[in-house]
Amino acid sequence: MKLRKIAAVFLAALMCVLAVTASVSAATVKKGVKLNKSKVTMYVGSSYTLKPTVTGYSKYTLQWSTSDKSVVTVKSGGKITAKKAGTATVTVKIKGTKVKASCKVTVKNKNVVSSDKTSKSGTYFDTAQELVSKMTIGWNLGNTLDCYNCTWLSNKMDCETAWGNPKTTKKMITMVKKAGFNTIRIPVSWNDHMDSKGNIDKKWMDRVQEVVDYAYDSGMYVILNSHHELNWLKLDSASEKNVTAKFKNMWKQIATRFKDYDEKLLFEGMNEPRTEGSAKEWNGGTIEERKAINKLYKVFVDTVRATGGTNKTRVLVINPYGASTNYNAMSELEIPDDDKIAVSVHAYMPYNTALNRYSSETKLTDSGKKDIDYAFSNINKVFLSKGIPVIMGEFGTMNKDNTKERIEIAKYYVSVANKYGVPCIWWDNGTICKPSDGEGFGLLDRRNLKWFFEDIVKALVNTAK
Repeated sequence: MKLRKIAAVFLAALMCVLAVTASVSAATVKKGVKLNKSKVTMYVGSSYTLKPTVTGYSKYTLQWSTSDKSVVTVKSGGKITAKKAGTATVTVKIKGTKVKASCKVTVKNKNVVSSDKTSKSGTYFDTAQELVSKMTIGWNLGNTLDCYNCTWLSNKMDCETAWGNPKTTKKMITMVKKAGFNTIRIPVSWNDHMDSKGNIDKKWMDRVQEVVDYAYDSGMYVILNSHHELNWLKLDSASEKNVTAKFKNMWKQIATRFKDYDEKLLFEGMNEPRTEGSAKEWNGGTIEERKAINKLYKVFVDTVRATGGTNKTRVLVINPYGASTNYNAMSELEIPDDDKIAVSVHAYMPYNTALNRYSSETKLTDSGKKDIDYAFSNINKVFLSKGIPVIMGEFGTMNKDNTKERIEIAKYYVSVANKYGVPCIWWDNGTICKPSDGEGFGLLDRRNLKWFFEDIVKALVNTAK
């Protein structure tokens, strides 16, 4: 009997605990509604769909309203349409409750940007998606302004040619433009040219601007980034304070220098941010590292926007850990609360043919096609399906004396990207060396102003049309 009583008491106590636990669990599910954007900048005539997330309700009805219908209208599905210049607040409310969320909408007239000075030109876009859709095929000015750790040089301005490429000229960029590329990515490493606080040497900034102008003045879309910064841009908590301060100062100077260029110039905050030599360097990183990257991108966006000029609306580019198409890396990239953001990823595929120097594989196999298809399917699932535009910031196949196969891969890769609306930018490091000597991704013979592989160039350009 005692055992039964003890068991009964224990069971009753357990039921009480479970009841309390269930009550607490239920109480922690907070009822609410949240919008994917708290502010949006639009141009007259454009539309954008706000996406609400509701928690704590199994059944509900959403009611949409706008504070000024003459500025912006809103439909039941959250689609807002800009009518005239001004500001308005769009609100979504759960019917029968006081639960609501709001988004501030700023509407501007086309070709007008509020700035401190007159912009250098006048190309503007309603959304990041609109700009990205204008890009067709791109080319990277690799192993040039991104050379770093050139400790043997007495003059740091010689970094541009430290890895074997000649000094960049306007004629080189003109050749790229004439071949049919309409986008150029200009990788730049800043660390060798700034102090511990992130103050950039004026001569280096001037040279970067000169090269940017070669492409910008030709009418190409230009992506300017910070490239090899991993020797100081650490992703651990101990480094956070100093890294954040230096990163912020660096981008404040870059953004200020280019603040009056129009929106055909894009800024890319980092390139393949990661921890070199770590176990997960090329497998998506750790949760802590991905959180550190998200914090830095918020700093990047806030810093650039605060410099004014066209930077208030310029499209800013961010990438996941390692710029990887790894699902975890992509899915945990937090998109800043800003309506002019694009994502960049890098994917050299099929890996054994495209990037693995130690593989004898030279052809596009069915397995290789599946790898390409799978990567873009995930890109679509994580970003494109949610209205977030994506750029393939780096891709290509190294030279293995397999030009015919490289053409086939280029056509297949770009055709798949086209289906998803993802523009691709070939990584050109200026060399056609054999795999035993390095990675030969060069297309343009910069010294002799001719193409090493003109048929690959034609395949890229024609497939992207």
